[in-house]
Amino acid sequence: MLKHHPDNKSRYEFDESIFTPNEERVKLPSPVEEVYHEQQAFDQIWLWAILGIELLVILIPLVLTGQPWWTFVLGVGVMVMTMALLGSMKLTTSIDSTGVQYKMSVFHWKTHTIPWEDIDQIYVRKYAPISEYGGWGIRYGRGGRALNVRGNYGIQIVKKDGKRLLLGTQTPEEAALYLSKHPLLV
Repeated sequence: MLKHHPDNKSRYEFDESIFTPNEERVKLPSPVEEVYHEQQAFDQIWLWAILGIELLVILIPLVLTGQPWWTFVLGVGVMVMTMALLGSMKLTTSIDSTGVQYKMSVFHWKTHTIPWEDIDQIYVRKYAPISEYGGWGIRYGRGGRALNVRGNYGIQIVKKDGKRLLLGTQTPEEAALYLSKHPLLV
């Protein structure tokens, strides 16, 4: 917008006030939907300590008995690959308006989605990883399938076809709060 300059009737100056935001405007709600998202990794200190001890148990006898260099390289290579595989594994869980998405990296090439129309029940529960599923990771047990990294809380999904899936969570309160506010579950 051009303003008339008071000193000279033919001179105009540029008015920059049109580029400053008006504080009295009504703010519209954000189009971004609320999403529950969690990513977990196998980063427990005790697990890495056990793997380190196992590496020493393999290497010390190889060195003390004077084994050929290739057995030493093979032993170290297998342990390093195992540690790299475990270190790169991550469980990613997201819940949004389309449903529940999950992926256990290294084992799943793509994200799996369970749409809301396929879900009969979904809730957060405490579980016993060893007695119900035989441990952590991608597990099968009497209660169905479980993908977990650590802990004993999970998001239990019961599908309409009767199949059950438990996704481990380190934030059970946040997951339960999100599920309690979800419009499809109220």
